[in-house]
Amino acid sequence: MLNACVCSSFFTIYLLFKFLCRMRSGLLCVVALLGLLGLKLHGAFVAQRLNNGVHEKEARTEVAGQGLQSSLELEQADEQHTAWDSTFRLLAGAALSAVLLVGAAPARADVEDVVIAVDEKGKTTSLTKEGVVRGKRLFNAACAICHIGGGTKTNQNVGLSTEELSGASPNRNTVEGLIDYLNNPTTYDGLKDISEIHPSIKAADVWPKMRSMQQQDLYDMSAYILYMNQVIPEKWGGGKQYY
Repeated sequence: MLNACVCSSFFTIYLLFKFLCRMRSGLLCVVALLGLLGLKLHGAFVAQRLNNGVHEKEARTEVAGQGLQSSLELEQADEQHTAWDSTFRLLAGAALSAVLLVGAAPARADVEDVVIAVDEKGKTTSLTKEGVVRGKRLFNAACAICHIGGGTKTNQNVGLSTEELSGASPNRNTVEGLIDYLNNPTTYDGLKDISEIHPSIKAADVWPKMRSMQQQDLYDMSAYILYMNQVIPEKWGGGKQYY
């Protein structure tokens, strides 16, 4: 009977785990899984303990006249059950705490929920899943050789994070700002043209990969860069160390 309860518990835990994995914290999901497993197994073992308790009471009656040794053995059995009970109660508490923490955290946003700045006037947009895939493909083909993970191989001080894009002149933390840069790149302070040393539409004759680029391609790449800044801000801009 105990085995049947355990099997049922695993199935219930699996269903709950699928739900919890949709939440923000994968670590909390794992903790909750272990805790819920403990909770379910605790119920199963308590039921078994109650059943065993009946038999133990009968055993006490039968061995009442057999002396102190038998009584000590029964007390040890009680202590063992108490230890199991305490352990499972601890796991159950961990499970409930994890569930409360996960439930309180905001759910991971869908792709379409990520707001991306188009210009400095407040216009925004969002990407579809297909748009993310397209932007990533274009970025990897044209930019990743120097900007893997949003970093910059040639200048570790200036990456593609929101903070660094915002500090450029002109501002590059919008889709239009990045498109302008890809068409006609300048130094970080905006004072010098660098189209001959950075892939650009202006110097497409020098940069073969840019010759076939359309403005929509530049838009998709720019939106992807800003999208990544929001979904993995702690990694994007850190470069190869995270990839």
